[in-house]
Amino acid sequence: MINTHKIIISLILVSLPLSFSYAEDAVELQQVYITGGAASIKTQPGSATLIDSIALEQFEYTDIHRILNEVPGVNIQEEDGYGLRPNIGMRGSNPERSKKVTIMEDGILSGPAPYSAPAAYYFPNVSRMSAVEVFKGPSVIQYGPSTVAGAINLVSRAIPFTPQGELDVQLGSFDFRRLNAYYGEQVGDFGYMIEALTVSTEGFKELDTLNSNNGPFNGDTGFERNDLNLKTSYDFNDKYRQRVKLKLGYANETSYETYVGLAKSDFESDPYRRYASSALDNMKWQHSQFQLTHTAELSIESQLTTDIYRNEFSRDWFKLNSFEGVGTPSVEAVLNNPDENRDYYKVLIGEIPSTSFDRLRIGNNGRDFISQGIQTKLNLEKTVFGLVNDLEMGLRLHMDEIERNHTEQSYDMTATGLQVASGSTLIPTKQNLGEATAIALYVKNDIKIDNTTVTLGLRSENIETQLTNRQTGEFVKSSESVLLPGAGFFTQVNEQFGVLAGINKGYTATAPGQEGDIEPEESINYELGFRTFGDYQIEAIAFLNDYSNLKESCSASNGCSTVLIDTEFNGGEVLVYGLEGNVKFEKPLSEGITLPVNVSYTFTQTEFGNTFEDKAGVFTDAGQSVNEGDELAYVPVHRINVKAGLQAQQWQIMVNALYQDEMRSKSGQGDILNDEKIEAHLVLDLAINYLPLPGMTVYGTVDNLLAKEYAVAAQPMGYRPGKPRTFHMGLKYKF
Repeated sequence: MINTHKIIISLILVSLPLSFSYAEDAVELQQVYITGGAASIKTQPGSATLIDSIALEQFEYTDIHRILNEVPGVNIQEEDGYGLRPNIGMRGSNPERSKKVTIMEDGILSGPAPYSAPAAYYFPNVSRMSAVEVFKGPSVIQYGPSTVAGAINLVSRAIPFTPQGELDVQLGSFDFRRLNAYYGEQVGDFGYMIEALTVSTEGFKELDTLNSNNGPFNGDTGFERNDLNLKTSYDFNDKYRQRVKLKLGYANETSYETYVGLAKSDFESDPYRRYASSALDNMKWQHSQFQLTHTAELSIESQLTTDIYRNEFSRDWFKLNSFEGVGTPSVEAVLNNPDENRDYYKVLIGEIPSTSFDRLRIGNNGRDFISQGIQTKLNLEKTVFGLVNDLEMGLRLHMDEIERNHTEQSYDMTATGLQVASGSTLIPTKQNLGEATAIALYVKNDIKIDNTTVTLGLRSENIETQLTNRQTGEFVKSSESVLLPGAGFFTQVNEQFGVLAGINKGYTATAPGQEGDIEPEESINYELGFRTFGDYQIEAIAFLNDYSNLKESCSASNGCSTVLIDTEFNGGEVLVYGLEGNVKFEKPLSEGITLPVNVSYTFTQTEFGNTFEDKAGVFTDAGQSVNEGDELAYVPVHRINVKAGLQAQQWQIMVNALYQDEMRSKSGQGDILNDEKIEAHLVLDLAINYLPLPGMTVYGTVDNLLAKEYAVAAQPMGYRPGKPRTFHMGLKYKF
């Protein structure tokens, strides 16, 4: 077993030298922007997008999917309509559980276990964020562990200088309620802020039948999320501009969500229906966060930043898994062909009671996660041979683990709903502990030559993993080491036009306990594009990701069988290429009224470079072949988002329109078969903001203004809908 105590002691020892610095002046309070902010993005060698607080407040979205729609190069697979467990991909990477994207909060890895179990079943609540940063290209190697796609940094609210608070109350359709409040200030050298947030709804889906014995479920298909966060800071006033910041957070969620979708005929009849067999499905989780940050300006040209962090996440995911009998079809197979599996289908919808041959297996995928470590980076600015060098060197020592405690039990479908089957017992299905220890080093240098910036970077990952079977005591150890180079440049040709290009090696680590023939995911990623400046800001970037091995893992969310959960499979060579475009401008229409416009477009093509059998069904149907030339699933060819409106000093009206092209639910080529197609759709959102008094904002939003009924996915068990038309009204007051 990996010695956790030694790791913790090492982390403390590494951090000790940083605790004895002093400062003359207070360090300015600032957001943790990893792109450097809006000004830095303009000259960055690589694709980067900053969604600031002004943009976030336009629509008051609580769903990260809707926020990211305006970012070019992002491909999304919606699931529950609220973004509780997002599925985010970039440049054609698999969006399932955002596992190929590095996700951070204030520059700290936020996934429950980024190395040993990268699927992001926890995602920070975006309602308490003040900005969202998304970037791709060579700069991704700074952050890792995944560098094949891109990174997202969620920027939490900063401690204010002067006493400041805000109360934000929002009500809406389906008994939607949101209350967000914060207060903070800087008192001398000490700063603090406390923030509380609660979001809840009854949900927009309707269960077929209600079971009075189900206790708290009562047909609810919604959720409740709560967050409580405390930030403090202290500025030293001796030798260095130095600050210590402490962030503590606690969050929980109860959501009555399910993996059970609908047969296609039922979806076409009523997309917001839910079968009786999913009545008990629910997830409950708790998350705690600790982050201690120390910054010191060692000189005018250098700054040292160190973070010590620990995140704990515990969940119980209670859900329908399968039918019990030997030789029974999977739930997915029943929903794909309800006519051929008529009796099983009738049990799922609660039309007939189950028998000993078609009882339902309902399980709890209970899991406990720990993610902790220390990271430090040194920023230097030096002029060498007349060239300005912005050098950044970083080290991260990280440990994470996942403890799986999966169980199942038999249930009968009865006239009054689901009941524990007579004589059934709770059976363990998976009891193991996955652990990973990683040492990551990187160096990045921005060399400025006149109007050109050349970026050179190198990342090293050394990872040790272990998977221990808690039932047998057997364990499997493995290790990986990889060097990830990257390079890019941006040159400003004139005041209105600049060109960029980049290349980097992409990498995704292998999870603990995999078979010896499972290889890490690796790719070589290229990009070439331009930016314009001035009244019209245009960015266009062509990209090509050449995978030597695309790797996927089994999970309940992609329909794998319980036995194969968390098993990884090689997909071999894959080519992903396309174009990202973004146009922004603000046109004056009359005195005091302007027209802001933001258009983003993504074109993506994908194809496998080899033929193989998909034994588990992570790319197509289990046991079927993936053929050379097949396209990846859940990657639309075209994706367009247009945000535009009218704004004046006291009011604003905005419309957000998303068009997503049709896409495959399974890998394939040629015309998409009807039973493997997620249809194209156009969704409009509307937002109105009005400032009646200084500090007060009244706002209203309508998601899915045209009440479009559309499918977002056909896995793991049938079709699931996008969010229906929903109305929200809110009042925000700053004091």
